[in-house]
Amino acid sequence: MLFLAVGVQAQHMPGQFEDGSAEAYVDSTNGKPIVPRIEEKDGKRYYYWPNFHQWQNGKMQLHNERTDHPDAQWWPEAGLGLFICWGMPSVFEPNGEGWSGRWTQDKEERGVYYPQTELWKSVEHWNPELYDPEKWMSAAAKAGFKYSVLTLKHHGGFAIWDSDYALIGVRQSANGRCLVDPWVKACRDNNIKVGFYYSGMDWYFERDYMNFSMQPGDIVNYKGEHVKSLPKRPPGFSKAYEEFNNNQVKEVIEKFDPDIWWGDGGHGATLEQIRKWRPGIVVNNRGIGGGDHCTPEGFHMAEPQYIRKPIVENGWWWEVNAIIQGGSWHYDQHFGEKVFSTDKVLMQLAQARCMGGNLLACIGPRPDGRMQGDAYRLFDEMAEWMETNSNSVFGINGGGPWPELASVPVTCRDNIWFFHASKNQQIELKKIAKKPRAVTLMATGDQLDYVFRDGNLKVTIPEEKKSKVATDVVIVEFGDDFDYKPYLFRHW
Repeated sequence: MLFLAVGVQAQHMPGQFEDGSAEAYVDSTNGKPIVPRIEEKDGKRYYYWPNFHQWQNGKMQLHNERTDHPDAQWWPEAGLGLFICWGMPSVFEPNGEGWSGRWTQDKEERGVYYPQTELWKSVEHWNPELYDPEKWMSAAAKAGFKYSVLTLKHHGGFAIWDSDYALIGVRQSANGRCLVDPWVKACRDNNIKVGFYYSGMDWYFERDYMNFSMQPGDIVNYKGEHVKSLPKRPPGFSKAYEEFNNNQVKEVIEKFDPDIWWGDGGHGATLEQIRKWRPGIVVNNRGIGGGDHCTPEGFHMAEPQYIRKPIVENGWWWEVNAIIQGGSWHYDQHFGEKVFSTDKVLMQLAQARCMGGNLLACIGPRPDGRMQGDAYRLFDEMAEWMETNSNSVFGINGGGPWPELASVPVTCRDNIWFFHASKNQQIELKKIAKKPRAVTLMATGDQLDYVFRDGNLKVTIPEEKKSKVATDVVIVEFGDDFDYKPYLFRHW
């Protein structure tokens, strides 16, 4: 798979556009061109990248018009969301991976396969005694997070709200103690929009008829037994499955009134039904009928070549969901205590905002309900950064030509441009027609030395003024005669 580090320019193929993007790119691992298949439909261009599989390409597309409801228009300017993956995979100690019960020969040989029954057994008595969502969300709010998405139920079927319809969940494990209600209250109290992750797949509901093997030619049941065949689904099973999901989706929407519905493997209900129950809700694109925004998963899917032409120029909202901790999405006892550096997270935020997208950053709390100590280190350092630099990622209306003409991600508010740089990055802007009116370090307001020659700008931040832990932001202000309109977002 093609992977380009932040700030690294792809090799462009013939057919390059004026803004530096291209119809095709070279895979740096083998030197071969990566040429997408492009389909045009209803005035939109749909890109199918050969290095992405079917489901990945689907995450990068919208096949419907997004909501125009006034209660949903906050979303593209929110910029930063906290993805809280918590539930059964967090409790399953071997590796905290929700797909551990899906067999392949390779997983078994590496010792990372476990029969699905072991995951279900791990939560039979789960009751997180140290759960304090107010502490989570107050720290997140200070760090600049504007919305949050909590996993109501992952593919394994365990529900963390007190459901009348879920087959397994806190009603069975914790005497009906709802884990969602106090979290929603904490979000509302801290002015954070509420989002729910919901899996349209439920492996517990399907357990008797489902092949838990992911390897073609093998059949494995939920007990981990290799069998010749599985029972056939009875008449009416599909209808019962649909009603089972619909009941849960309606239940949580009517009870908790969420701002965001984040389906995965389906929404659990049709887009029309969800909008009927909550007209102003924002819905992602991972269900039948689509949704309001694209969902590239990880920054290898959020590089400029995959975002600018395929997504932004189609007028689509988008959000990259990315893990910012060790291990996987949920808590991993071996690696999950370590959270990414503040500089790395802020640079990821800048990269997304530069192209008019949001960052949904994932942290998986411990099974006992505590957030990792390193997460609070991140929140505290982000909060300090936000005190002086938040206007570089919020309240913006455009993005600069990164990485083709700018060495670092650039966000804009009209003729005021914000350059985001890690400690050792040079700040350069090429082929700019006008000399800046002022260049300053955003955190301090200090004027910075720069060189402007032949339409190229270079800025130097003195070592003693650079941040020790966070991203530096340089403000470049152009005069009133500077034409900033080509850089304004047209998809918001």
